[in-house]
Amino acid sequence: MKNCREVKQEELSKLRERADKFQSIFENSTLGIFQSSLKGRFLMVNPAFARILGYDSPEDLRKSIRDIENQFYHDPRRRSVILAAVQAIEGISKFETELCRKDGSLIACSMSIRTIRNTEGNVIHLDGFIEDVTEARLREKDLKERSENLSRQVQHLRASFKDRYRFGKIIGKSAVMQEVYEDMLGAASSDTSVIIYGESGTGKELVANGIHSLSRRRAAEFVPVNCGAIPEHLLESEFFGHKKGAFTGANTDSSGYLDRANGGTLFLDEVGELRLDMQVKLLRAIDGGVYFPVGDSKPRKSDFRLIAATNRNLREMVKAGKIREDFFFRVDVVPIDLPPLRMRREDIPLLIDHFLREITRSENPPVLPGSVLEALYKYDYPGNIRELQNILQRYLAIRKLDFVGFFEGQQSSSSPDVHEWIPLQDSVTEYEKSIIEKCLAYHQWNRSRTARVLGLNRKTLYSKMKAHGLISPHSEAK
Repeated sequence: MKNCREVKQEELSKLRERADKFQSIFENSTLGIFQSSLKGRFLMVNPAFARILGYDSPEDLRKSIRDIENQFYHDPRRRSVILAAVQAIEGISKFETELCRKDGSLIACSMSIRTIRNTEGNVIHLDGFIEDVTEARLREKDLKERSENLSRQVQHLRASFKDRYRFGKIIGKSAVMQEVYEDMLGAASSDTSVIIYGESGTGKELVANGIHSLSRRRAAEFVPVNCGAIPEHLLESEFFGHKKGAFTGANTDSSGYLDRANGGTLFLDEVGELRLDMQVKLLRAIDGGVYFPVGDSKPRKSDFRLIAATNRNLREMVKAGKIREDFFFRVDVVPIDLPPLRMRREDIPLLIDHFLREITRSENPPVLPGSVLEALYKYDYPGNIRELQNILQRYLAIRKLDFVGFFEGQQSSSSPDVHEWIPLQDSVTEYEKSIIEKCLAYHQWNRSRTARVLGLNRKTLYSKMKAHGLISPHSEAK
């Protein structure tokens, strides 16, 4: 059996071993560790504590700071507040405060302090840790200032664009377009993924570019990608780039869309055309910004903002298994619905004037005959704004209206026939009925939404519906 001397020797050895471990932690910790008296003197500090405060060594700091309240804290009153707080509770208390460095400069620090008490419960000293959070606070301040500045810009733009007839390159003063402008301003103030729904030719890329131009990423590149126009065997290379020799014809390293969009915006037009396997690979890049060029084992990272667009119903495509559900929910975060031209007819005169000026490159474009304007106003435009532009280009070239949206041999009710005239009031009444009926159908016969789009109050809309014989049992309840 071991004698008492041997037992004590082992205990002392274990104590020294533990003391050495604690001493090592104390000396090598990147956190500042300190012990201070209630009278305002540092009893012990580690090297990290001295470095954080700009002193050459722990001894230099303890000799220099003899009055913690007035030499350590930027605001001397702060120490009394902290002392009162730590003495009132058990355990560790956390604070943030400004401290004075040796050279007189200030730093923001996070402090964790607890009281050490004797057997009678009296505080004998304080133990604590400090961490320099100056850079983190500066980044937070900068981010907050930029966010507030962007918010002010958005508010200014919202006020200046209210009821205007154009928003950048987008033209329209209708109520539905004013709502689109509001959605664009909201989307521009964040980095969230946006998807733009709309028929072909409604101007989805213009909306995407407008959001980019108003966002904090406007100084970087806007990269449009037509997902349906890229050959399947080139999809991965086009998006992620490739290394020399990755495949036949890859004679040099090549960057991809994600490289170009770094810091800017990646616009995926016709996103519903992407294959399922490509959706998986893009999803990884969207989530973490990390991707692998074809033929390269080293990952790359791209900080891009995603905006997508489609003329298809993605929810139905998810049900049909053509769009991955996880990809859909990552893309469809902030949806913007772009109305077809037939639902914003009051914008047609503005668009006609804009395109005539653009096509003729003149501030005094030709004036179209009244019958032509009427036909242009009443046509439904299955190709939307793009079709209107093409119709005007053809008309100026051959002086003939050609509505491609109608099949050969089908007569357009919108086409003017100068040989057949009906009373003007009858034409106006019939046209008003047509507009209201189409708008109601578009909004599932919801009178509130229809009235808002048409710029009417519900009572006036109801009166007009009744006058035109548009009151039906299924519309009475809406």
